[in-house]
Amino acid sequence: MIRSTRFDELKATGQLPSPTGVALTILRLTQDDKATVAEITRVLQSDPALAGRILKYANSAAMSAVQPIVSVPQAVMRLGLRTVRRLALGFSIISNCRRNLCPQFDYQRFWSCSLATAIAAQALAHHTKTTPPDEAFTCGLLCQIGRLAFASVYPREYSDVLALAADNEEHLLALEQQTFATDHNDMTVAMLADWGLPETCVNAVRYFGRGQNCTRSSNSSPEAALADLLHVASHLAAVCVAEQDERDRLTLDLLTCGEYLRIGPTDLMALADRVGQEWQEWGKLLDVPTQSVPPFADLVERARRAQEAETPHSQGTNEATTPLPSVPMNISPSATGGLRLLVVDDSPVTLRLLTKQLTDMGHIVHTAEDGHAALRLVLETNPQLIITDWQMPALDGIGLCQSLRQTRMGQQLYIIMLTANEDEDHLVQALSAGADDYMVKPVRPRTLEARLRAAQRILRLQEEIERDKEKIQRYAAELAIMNRKLEQAAFTDALTNLPNRRYATDRLKQEWAESVRSHQPLACLMMDIDHFKQINDTYGHDVGDVVLQETAAVLRQSLRLNDVVCRMGGEEFLVICPDTDVRGAVVCAERLRRAVEAHIIRTAEFNRHVTLSIGVAARGEGMPHPDVLLRAADQALYAAKRSGRNRVCAIASVQTEDKLRQTA
Repeated sequence: MIRSTRFDELKATGQLPSPTGVALTILRLTQDDKATVAEITRVLQSDPALAGRILKYANSAAMSAVQPIVSVPQAVMRLGLRTVRRLALGFSIISNCRRNLCPQFDYQRFWSCSLATAIAAQALAHHTKTTPPDEAFTCGLLCQIGRLAFASVYPREYSDVLALAADNEEHLLALEQQTFATDHNDMTVAMLADWGLPETCVNAVRYFGRGQNCTRSSNSSPEAALADLLHVASHLAAVCVAEQDERDRLTLDLLTCGEYLRIGPTDLMALADRVGQEWQEWGKLLDVPTQSVPPFADLVERARRAQEAETPHSQGTNEATTPLPSVPMNISPSATGGLRLLVVDDSPVTLRLLTKQLTDMGHIVHTAEDGHAALRLVLETNPQLIITDWQMPALDGIGLCQSLRQTRMGQQLYIIMLTANEDEDHLVQALSAGADDYMVKPVRPRTLEARLRAAQRILRLQEEIERDKEKIQRYAAELAIMNRKLEQAAFTDALTNLPNRRYATDRLKQEWAESVRSHQPLACLMMDIDHFKQINDTYGHDVGDVVLQETAAVLRQSLRLNDVVCRMGGEEFLVICPDTDVRGAVVCAERLRRAVEAHIIRTAEFNRHVTLSIGVAARGEGMPHPDVLLRAADQALYAAKRSGRNRVCAIASVQTEDKLRQTA
């Protein structure tokens, strides 16, 4: 409810995971049919680290390159714009979101499963030809990003939520709503919409998160088809990341899911084998942990043997199927007393000497022989301090400093420049390029150790500032949660958990304004539970409350995705139906009436169904404001009651009350 406001509150904390500015620009450019390779290349070259990884992939075994690619334009031409978009999105988000702040959230497993889902979705899209493969890859990679958002914004609170949820998805969603006034599914949808992904992708992820998939319908919408595909892809990814003891059940579940996409077992196993292989190749490229997956034919055979062996013991039982494992759980970073250092020098002798000296001092040391290699290692090793030589081929120390300072990660690094020249002009040039300190070769161990101690003090102060900033952001986020809960309470009916009359009034005004602006139809349904006063008088208000709660649940489950049901008070409910004319609203009302009538409410004293009288009205040209639409629906409701109850009556406007159309 009012999700945009909640998302804006979390976005304001500055802690939500997001692609880099370069990746977002590439994402938007590749969605523009007029964008050129030259424009993509120019944006890509502004992020040297990302450009380096694109070049690495273009020259990888996966691309079967005959001749080496040496420039970014060549790489873009070889890979194609859609592949560049996937790589930019994956590289930027994964590289920026590895901080282990949430103890119960398994960052490595999250990215491993997300990558497997993306690759599986892409392969399934190629096979079924129902969805563009690049959109399927993007949706697969990001369809659970809301989990990472909570781990990033509320690391402590979300760790407690994950511990309490104990891998139960329904329990997790309920706890998220209770704690954060939203859940990871709604957060995912809001983030993807904010990043500018196509509406088809956003809606597909919404359907997938709500379990609205596996329709088996050949005439389903593109969004539903993509949601079905994500459902099967997530099952395939679960098999890839699973431990051996849980793979048997997951493998058989996967074969069942394949039927929803009309993929036979043989084709599905061949496709799954390709996904497992590509998953490992992409994992190496993105520095995401993977594991070898046995041939799926072997997995299926072993799973069936295990099932047959268990059959005699399970006869007569009615055990529920174990739910699929949720992605995030537990990992903690290793603690070390020294610094993480990256030493960059084209002299092997200098590298060996500095590595030994720094290792003896207790630091963790990585090395690179030039500036380009250093940029790649910065993403992979996440150093705290860089010691770089000035004079190097290709990209020298000055160029390396300037490139690093253009990125968010590089701005936080401490950089020491090494050179054989100690004149003042060189010192000024190095510091102007972004170096924090300057040392003249040959490096003396005692001087180096003193400089590193000074650097540690500065880094420690930076860490304290970051912690203080995170505390302030956390307090602001907690305050936002409290405000959000108060706002939600003000707009929610406590008994049924439906939106209340206040929310209904505001929402109807919003939909009315949108209907007028876009010249789209708008309808609403006003409904009463028939003879509800007799239920209260005969069975008591406790039974009456149960009737209201179960009726509300049936209405919520029977509505279309874009419709909104609210409790107006007492036994009266309102349904707002955007983009719906009176004919469509009557069909919707009849479906709700039948669903409520078919539902048996069971308590110790009460064991039968209830019925609804429903009035339908649509916005007419003569209606000046939404209150008139409500009055028209109210008049139609009274007409339904006068006609004998348990029926639907429709009215087009208040001027045509005498022309009510009644449907049984």
